[in-house]
Amino acid sequence: MRWNLELMLSLAINTMCLHILTSPSLDCWCDDSALCKPISASHQVQVELFAVHGNDDNWKQYDWSKITTIAVNDDVQLAMFCDAHKKNVRVVLNEDFELELLKSKDKWTEWIEFMGVFIQSVVMDGMNLNLKEALTHGSDYYDELTELISEFTAYFHKELPGSQISFSVPWTPKCKSKRCFDFLPISQMSDLFLVESFNIPNDMRDGCVATASSSYHNVLTGLSDYIKLGVDSRKLVMGVPWYGYDYTCKRFSEAGNCELEMTSQDNTCSYTAGVVIQYKTIMQRLPRSLTGRIWNDEQRAPYFVYMDGKTYHQVWYDDPESISMKSTLLKRLKLGGIGVMNVSGVDHNGTARATLHAEEMWNALCPP
Repeated sequence: MRWNLELMLSLAINTMCLHILTSPSLDCWCDDSALCKPISASHQVQVELFAVHGNDDNWKQYDWSKITTIAVNDDVQLAMFCDAHKKNVRVVLNEDFELELLKSKDKWTEWIEFMGVFIQSVVMDGMNLNLKEALTHGSDYYDELTELISEFTAYFHKELPGSQISFSVPWTPKCKSKRCFDFLPISQMSDLFLVESFNIPNDMRDGCVATASSSYHNVLTGLSDYIKLGVDSRKLVMGVPWYGYDYTCKRFSEAGNCELEMTSQDNTCSYTAGVVIQYKTIMQRLPRSLTGRIWNDEQRAPYFVYMDGKTYHQVWYDDPESISMKSTLLKRLKLGGIGVMNVSGVDHNGTARATLHAEEMWNALCPP
Protein backbone atom coordinates (compact mmCIF):
# COMPACT_ATOMS: atom_id res chain seq x y z
CA MET A 1 0.00 0.00 0.00
CA ARG A 2 1.23 3.50 -0.87
CA TRP A 3 0.39 6.99 0.23
CA ASN A 4 -1.60 8.82 -2.39
CA LEU A 5 -0.50 12.41 -1.94
CA GLU A 6 -3.67 13.89 -3.42
CA LEU A 7 -5.68 11.98 -0.83
CA MET A 8 -3.32 12.98 1.92
CA LEU A 9 -3.41 16.62 0.83
CA SER A 10 -7.21 16.54 0.97
CA LEU A 11 -6.92 15.12 4.45
CA ALA A 12 -4.55 17.90 5.43
CA ILE A 13 -6.97 20.51 4.08
CA ASN A 14 -9.79 19.03 6.13
CA THR A 15 -7.52 18.91 9.14
CA MET A 16 -6.57 22.55 8.68
CA CYS A 17 -10.20 23.54 8.39
CA LEU A 18 -10.80 21.90 11.76
CA HIS A 19 -7.68 23.62 13.19
CA ILE A 20 -6.30 20.33 14.50
CA LEU A 21 -2.66 21.20 15.08
CA THR A 22 -1.79 19.24 18.18
CA SER A 23 -1.81 15.59 17.15
CA PRO A 24 -1.64 13.42 14.02
CA SER A 25 -5.01 13.04 12.37
CA LEU A 26 -4.51 9.48 11.15
CA ASP A 27 -4.75 6.17 12.89
CA CYS A 28 -1.38 4.44 12.86
CA TRP A 29 -0.82 2.22 9.82
CA CYS A 30 2.19 0.48 11.40
CA ASP A 31 2.02 -2.62 13.57
CA ASP A 32 3.62 -0.66 16.41
CA SER A 33 1.83 2.64 17.09
CA ALA A 34 5.12 4.10 18.36
CA LEU A 35 6.36 4.09 14.75
CA CYS A 36 3.69 6.66 13.82
CA LYS A 37 5.45 9.32 15.84
CA PRO A 38 8.09 11.69 14.49
CA ILE A 39 11.71 10.76 15.10
CA SER A 40 12.70 12.37 18.40
CA ALA A 41 14.65 15.62 18.32
CA SER A 42 17.15 13.91 20.61
CA HIS A 43 18.05 11.47 17.83
CA GLN A 44 21.31 12.94 16.54
CA VAL A 45 23.87 11.50 14.15
CA GLN A 46 27.51 12.32 13.61
CA VAL A 47 27.30 12.07 9.83
CA GLU A 48 24.09 12.56 7.87
CA LEU A 49 23.39 10.22 4.95
CA PHE A 50 20.54 11.86 3.06
CA ALA A 51 18.99 9.52 0.47
CA VAL A 52 16.54 10.85 -2.11
CA HIS A 53 14.19 7.99 -2.95
CA GLY A 54 12.39 7.51 -6.26
CA ASN A 55 9.69 4.87 -6.57
CA ASP A 56 11.88 1.79 -6.21
CA ASP A 57 9.88 -1.21 -5.03
CA ASN A 58 13.15 -2.87 -3.94
CA TRP A 59 13.65 -0.41 -1.07
CA LYS A 60 14.08 -3.30 1.39
CA GLN A 61 17.47 -3.93 -0.23
CA TYR A 62 18.78 -0.44 0.65
CA ASP A 63 21.60 -0.38 3.19
CA TRP A 64 19.45 1.11 5.92
CA SER A 65 22.33 0.92 8.39
CA LYS A 66 23.89 3.88 6.57
CA ILE A 67 20.81 6.06 6.02
CA THR A 68 19.78 8.78 8.49
CA THR A 69 17.18 10.62 6.37
CA ILE A 70 15.21 9.45 3.35
CA ALA A 71 13.38 12.00 1.20
CA VAL A 72 10.34 10.98 -0.84
CA ASN A 73 9.12 12.87 -3.87
CA ASP A 74 5.53 11.87 -4.51
CA ASP A 75 4.52 8.60 -2.93
CA VAL A 76 5.93 6.05 -0.56
CA GLN A 77 4.94 2.58 0.49
CA LEU A 78 3.55 2.68 3.99
CA ALA A 79 5.64 -0.37 4.86
CA MET A 80 8.77 1.60 3.93
CA PHE A 81 7.72 4.45 6.20
CA CYS A 82 7.21 2.06 9.12
CA ASP A 83 10.50 0.29 8.44
CA ALA A 84 12.38 3.59 8.23
CA HIS A 85 11.03 4.79 11.57
CA LYS A 86 11.79 1.41 13.10
CA LYS A 87 15.43 1.99 12.11
CA ASN A 88 15.39 5.61 13.42
CA VAL A 89 15.55 6.96 9.86
CA ARG A 90 13.77 10.25 9.25
CA VAL A 91 11.25 10.40 6.40
CA VAL A 92 10.96 13.87 4.86
CA LEU A 93 9.05 15.29 1.92
CA ASN A 94 11.12 16.52 -1.04
CA GLU A 95 9.09 19.57 -2.05
CA ASP A 96 9.57 21.84 -5.08
CA PHE A 97 8.13 25.34 -5.01
CA GLU A 98 8.08 28.14 -7.58
CA LEU A 99 8.86 31.86 -7.62
CA GLU A 100 5.15 32.47 -8.02
CA LEU A 101 4.80 31.63 -4.33
CA LEU A 102 7.03 34.58 -3.38
CA LYS A 103 4.75 37.20 -4.92
CA SER A 104 2.46 37.34 -1.88
CA LYS A 105 3.41 37.01 1.77
CA ASP A 106 -0.15 36.01 2.62
CA LYS A 107 0.09 33.26 0.00
CA TRP A 108 3.35 31.82 1.30
CA THR A 109 2.20 32.05 4.94
CA GLU A 110 -0.89 30.05 4.01
CA TRP A 111 1.34 27.54 2.18
CA ILE A 112 3.66 27.16 5.18
CA GLU A 113 0.75 26.49 7.54
CA PHE A 114 -0.75 24.08 5.03
CA MET A 115 2.50 22.12 4.71
CA GLY A 116 2.89 22.07 8.48
CA VAL A 117 -0.53 20.46 8.90
CA PHE A 118 0.18 18.04 6.06
CA ILE A 119 3.55 16.91 7.44
CA GLN A 120 2.00 16.42 10.87
CA SER A 121 -0.97 14.56 9.39
CA VAL A 122 1.26 11.98 7.70
CA VAL A 123 3.72 11.93 10.63
CA MET A 124 6.73 12.86 8.52
CA ASP A 125 9.88 14.28 10.06
CA GLY A 126 10.41 17.41 8.01
CA MET A 127 10.92 18.70 4.50
CA ASN A 128 13.61 19.34 1.92
CA LEU A 129 12.82 22.48 -0.08
CA ASN A 130 13.81 23.04 -3.72
CA LEU A 131 13.65 26.18 -5.83
CA LYS A 132 14.89 25.26 -9.32
CA GLU A 133 14.04 28.52 -11.08
CA ALA A 134 16.64 31.21 -11.79
CA LEU A 135 17.10 33.86 -9.12
CA THR A 136 19.94 36.36 -8.98
CA HIS A 137 21.12 38.98 -6.49
CA GLY A 138 19.04 42.12 -6.74
CA SER A 139 16.32 40.48 -8.80
CA ASP A 140 12.65 40.35 -7.86
CA TYR A 141 11.92 38.04 -4.91
CA TYR A 142 15.58 37.67 -3.87
CA ASP A 143 14.89 39.04 -0.37
CA GLU A 144 11.46 37.39 -0.27
CA LEU A 145 13.05 33.94 -0.60
CA THR A 146 15.18 34.55 2.48
CA GLU A 147 12.12 35.74 4.39
CA LEU A 148 10.09 32.71 3.30
CA ILE A 149 12.77 30.24 4.45
CA SER A 150 13.05 32.08 7.76
CA GLU A 151 9.30 31.95 8.34
CA PHE A 152 9.06 28.34 7.13
CA THR A 153 11.78 27.02 9.44
CA ALA A 154 10.59 29.01 12.45
CA TYR A 155 7.04 27.71 11.99
CA PHE A 156 8.11 24.07 11.68
CA HIS A 157 10.50 24.20 14.61
CA LYS A 158 7.79 25.70 16.80
CA GLU A 159 4.80 23.62 15.71
CA LEU A 160 6.69 20.36 15.02
CA PRO A 161 9.65 20.27 17.45
CA GLY A 162 12.46 18.12 16.15
CA SER A 163 11.44 18.45 12.49
CA GLN A 164 14.30 18.75 10.01
CA ILE A 165 14.18 21.49 7.37
CA SER A 166 16.79 21.34 4.62
CA PHE A 167 17.22 23.46 1.50
CA SER A 168 18.70 22.31 -1.82
CA VAL A 169 21.40 24.63 -3.16
CA PRO A 170 23.61 24.61 -6.28
CA TRP A 171 27.13 23.19 -6.23
CA THR A 172 28.69 26.62 -5.59
CA PRO A 173 27.38 29.89 -4.13
CA LYS A 174 29.08 31.84 -6.94
CA CYS A 175 25.91 32.04 -9.03
CA LYS A 176 27.24 29.97 -11.94
CA SER A 177 23.94 28.13 -12.28
CA LYS A 178 21.76 31.29 -12.19
CA ARG A 179 20.37 30.12 -8.84
CA CYS A 180 21.90 32.78 -6.64
CA PHE A 181 20.31 32.99 -3.20
CA ASP A 182 21.24 34.85 -0.03
CA PHE A 183 23.09 31.74 1.05
CA LEU A 184 24.60 32.68 4.41
CA PRO A 185 21.44 33.83 6.24
CA ILE A 186 19.41 31.02 4.67
CA SER A 187 21.98 28.49 5.94
CA GLN A 188 21.69 29.94 9.44
CA MET A 189 17.92 29.42 9.34
CA SER A 190 17.99 25.91 7.84
CA ASP A 191 19.00 22.70 9.55
CA LEU A 192 20.92 21.47 6.48
CA PHE A 193 22.07 22.62 3.05
CA LEU A 194 21.72 19.79 0.55
CA VAL A 195 24.47 20.80 -1.91
CA GLU A 196 23.85 19.59 -5.45
CA SER A 197 27.48 18.67 -6.19
CA PHE A 198 26.50 17.34 -9.62
CA ASN A 199 25.21 18.61 -12.98
CA ILE A 200 28.10 21.05 -12.64
CA PRO A 201 29.20 21.88 -16.22
CA ASN A 202 26.28 24.20 -16.95
CA ASP A 203 28.41 26.18 -19.37
CA MET A 204 30.84 24.16 -21.49
CA ARG A 205 32.56 27.01 -23.32
CA ASP A 206 35.77 25.07 -23.79
CA GLY A 207 35.00 23.48 -27.13
CA CYS A 208 31.65 22.07 -26.00
CA VAL A 209 33.14 18.70 -25.06
CA ALA A 210 31.42 16.07 -22.91
CA THR A 211 32.79 15.87 -19.39
CA ALA A 212 31.99 14.60 -15.90
CA SER A 213 28.93 16.09 -14.21
CA SER A 214 30.55 15.85 -10.76
CA SER A 215 34.32 16.17 -11.06
CA TYR A 216 36.29 16.01 -7.81
CA HIS A 217 37.95 19.40 -8.29
CA ASN A 218 34.66 21.20 -8.92
CA VAL A 219 32.97 19.50 -5.96
CA LEU A 220 35.84 20.49 -3.64
CA THR A 221 35.85 24.05 -4.97
CA GLY A 222 32.10 24.48 -4.61
CA LEU A 223 31.93 23.18 -1.05
CA SER A 224 34.96 25.28 -0.08
CA ASP A 225 33.22 28.36 -1.51
CA TYR A 226 30.31 27.83 0.89
CA ILE A 227 32.66 27.49 3.85
CA LYS A 228 34.59 30.62 2.83
CA LEU A 229 31.26 32.44 2.68
CA GLY A 230 30.76 31.63 6.36
CA VAL A 231 28.35 28.70 6.07
CA ASP A 232 28.80 26.23 8.92
CA SER A 233 30.43 23.19 7.28
CA ARG A 234 28.46 20.89 9.59
CA LYS A 235 25.29 22.01 7.82
CA LEU A 236 26.60 21.06 4.38
CA VAL A 237 25.49 17.73 2.93
CA MET A 238 27.42 16.88 -0.24
CA GLY A 239 25.11 15.43 -2.89
CA VAL A 240 26.53 12.73 -5.18
CA PRO A 241 24.79 11.29 -8.26
CA TRP A 242 23.91 7.66 -8.74
CA TYR A 243 23.43 8.33 -12.43
CA GLY A 244 25.36 9.67 -15.40
CA TYR A 245 24.91 11.35 -18.79
CA ASP A 246 24.85 9.79 -22.22
CA TYR A 247 26.23 12.29 -24.76
CA THR A 248 25.72 12.00 -28.51
CA CYS A 249 28.95 13.05 -30.18
CA LYS A 250 28.80 15.46 -33.09
CA ARG A 251 32.39 14.47 -33.72
CA PHE A 252 34.59 11.98 -31.88
CA SER A 253 38.27 12.93 -32.00
CA GLU A 254 41.28 10.60 -31.97
CA ALA A 255 42.13 12.03 -28.53
CA GLY A 256 38.86 10.62 -27.24
CA ASN A 257 36.96 13.91 -26.97
CA CYS A 258 33.23 13.84 -27.64
CA GLU A 259 32.34 17.17 -29.26
CA LEU A 260 28.71 18.17 -28.80
CA GLU A 261 26.16 20.21 -30.68
CA MET A 262 25.65 23.73 -29.40
CA THR A 263 22.29 23.77 -27.64
CA SER A 264 21.70 27.39 -26.70
CA GLN A 265 21.42 30.69 -28.52
CA ASP A 266 24.69 32.10 -27.13
CA ASN A 267 26.76 29.26 -28.64
CA THR A 268 27.29 27.38 -25.40
CA CYS A 269 26.18 23.97 -24.27
CA SER A 270 25.79 22.19 -20.94
CA TYR A 271 25.21 18.86 -19.27
CA THR A 272 21.66 19.15 -20.64
CA ALA A 273 23.12 18.13 -24.01
CA GLY A 274 23.24 14.65 -22.53
CA VAL A 275 20.52 12.21 -21.57
CA VAL A 276 20.28 11.06 -17.94
CA ILE A 277 21.17 7.40 -17.56
CA GLN A 278 20.78 5.53 -14.27
CA TYR A 279 23.72 3.67 -12.75
CA LYS A 280 21.97 0.31 -13.10
CA THR A 281 21.56 0.91 -16.85
CA ILE A 282 25.18 2.02 -17.10
CA MET A 283 26.30 -1.25 -15.54
CA GLN A 284 24.27 -3.15 -18.14
CA ARG A 285 25.72 -1.22 -21.09
CA LEU A 286 29.34 -1.03 -19.94
CA PRO A 287 30.28 -4.64 -20.89
CA ARG A 288 28.97 -4.05 -24.43
CA SER A 289 30.80 -0.75 -24.94
CA LEU A 290 33.66 -0.18 -27.42
CA THR A 291 36.15 0.91 -24.81
CA GLY A 292 35.17 -0.55 -21.46
CA ARG A 293 35.61 1.66 -18.42
CA ILE A 294 38.15 4.48 -18.90
CA TRP A 295 39.36 6.51 -15.92
CA ASN A 296 40.00 10.24 -16.39
CA ASP A 297 42.62 11.44 -13.90
CA GLU A 298 41.85 15.12 -14.37
CA GLN A 299 38.12 14.74 -13.73
CA ARG A 300 38.62 11.80 -11.34
CA ALA A 301 35.65 10.15 -12.99
CA PRO A 302 35.02 7.22 -15.36
CA TYR A 303 33.45 7.11 -18.80
CA PHE A 304 33.02 4.74 -21.73
CA VAL A 305 32.25 4.98 -25.44
CA TYR A 306 29.77 3.02 -27.51
CA MET A 307 28.26 3.30 -30.97
CA ASP A 308 24.62 3.51 -32.01
CA GLY A 309 24.69 2.81 -35.75
CA LYS A 310 27.41 5.13 -37.03
CA THR A 311 27.13 7.59 -34.15
CA TYR A 312 29.53 7.69 -31.24
CA HIS A 313 28.22 8.12 -27.71
CA GLN A 314 30.21 8.93 -24.58
CA VAL A 315 28.81 8.12 -21.14
CA TRP A 316 30.19 9.93 -18.08
CA TYR A 317 29.13 8.71 -14.66
CA ASP A 318 30.11 8.17 -11.04
CA ASP A 319 31.06 4.79 -9.63
CA PRO A 320 32.49 3.48 -6.33
CA GLU A 321 35.98 4.83 -7.07
CA SER A 322 34.91 8.39 -7.93
CA ILE A 323 32.38 8.54 -5.09
CA SER A 324 34.95 7.21 -2.59
CA MET A 325 37.29 10.04 -3.53
CA LYS A 326 34.59 12.63 -2.95
CA SER A 327 33.57 10.92 0.31
CA THR A 328 36.98 11.78 1.77
CA LEU A 329 35.84 15.41 1.72
CA LEU A 330 33.48 14.63 4.62
CA LYS A 331 36.40 14.54 7.04
CA ARG A 332 38.64 16.95 5.17
CA LEU A 333 36.04 19.75 5.17
CA LYS A 334 34.19 18.60 8.33
CA LEU A 335 30.93 18.31 6.41
CA GLY A 336 27.61 17.39 7.98
CA GLY A 337 27.03 14.48 5.63
CA ILE A 338 26.58 13.07 2.17
CA GLY A 339 23.45 12.78 0.04
CA VAL A 340 22.53 10.30 -2.70
CA MET A 341 20.69 11.52 -5.84
CA ASN A 342 18.87 9.24 -6.46
CA VAL A 343 19.11 6.07 -4.43
CA SER A 344 16.82 4.23 -6.86
CA GLY A 345 19.44 4.63 -9.60
CA VAL A 346 21.30 1.55 -8.34
CA ASP A 347 19.83 -1.88 -8.99
CA HIS A 348 18.45 -3.40 -5.77
CA ASN A 349 16.69 -6.38 -7.34
CA GLY A 350 18.57 -8.90 -5.19
CA THR A 351 20.47 -10.79 -7.91
CA ALA A 352 24.10 -11.61 -7.18
CA ARG A 353 25.49 -9.08 -9.68
CA ALA A 354 23.08 -6.33 -8.59
CA THR A 355 23.82 -6.99 -4.91
CA LEU A 356 27.56 -6.65 -5.54
CA HIS A 357 27.17 -3.37 -7.47
CA ALA A 358 24.81 -1.96 -4.83
CA GLU A 359 27.09 -2.96 -1.95
CA GLU A 360 30.06 -1.25 -3.63
CA MET A 361 28.08 1.97 -4.12
CA TRP A 362 26.78 2.04 -0.54
CA ASN A 363 30.23 1.36 0.87
CA ALA A 364 31.70 4.16 -1.24
CA LEU A 365 29.65 6.65 0.76
CA CYS A 366 31.62 5.93 3.93
CA PRO A 367 35.01 7.70 4.05
CA PRO A 368 38.03 5.57 4.93
